[in-house]
Amino acid sequence: MLLEHAEDLAFFIKELQSETDRGLPLVGAALIDEKLLNTLKSFFVKGKSAEKLLSAPNAPLGTFSSRIDACYSLALIDKFEYQEIGIIRKIRNEFAHAKHGLSFENEKIKGLCTSLQSPLPEGGNYPVDTPRFRLVNAIVCIVLRLYYRPEWVCKERLEPRSWVPDSRWYYTNENPPPENVGFLGLVPKNKG
Repeated sequence: MLLEHAEDLAFFIKELQSETDRGLPLVGAALIDEKLLNTLKSFFVKGKSAEKLLSAPNAPLGTFSSRIDACYSLALIDKFEYQEIGIIRKIRNEFAHAKHGLSFENEKIKGLCTSLQSPLPEGGNYPVDTPRFRLVNAIVCIVLRLYYRPEWVCKERLEPRSWVPDSRWYYTNENPPPENVGFLGLVPKNKG
């Protein structure tokens, strides 16, 4: 990782850890969402159609959920990332839609955080059994996995292509179709 990126990531992690219970999943999920968006942009054919799908008002791939599904369906994230990001999204949604008073002491939040599978640090005095730490850990693990994904994916960017080499009309009496090639012919209606 480049030094400037490592410093930026370290600053993000420090900010993330100082967030409120509500702020932590919202900020963490926002960075993951940004990485997924950039990954899709790096993979799709360049142009207005990709922008419409990803960023236009009411874009079909304009939500965190749809970007997660699209990235997995296009094999831009693996199964572990898909499942882990899905849990982070659920935690984010719980906090985002709660009117007030939700914390990491909530049983549903504890359950979701317990289901996160990102590897936990061994040794040291890390509070690995606390839901808040498990979420921070999962966010950091996923961000590290996705940090350069747009640059990797860009090497496999889709390019426009032609699926049908020739779709012109032919008058076959003058220009018969090539042998061993399927074709659809229209016969003029008998004028008799």
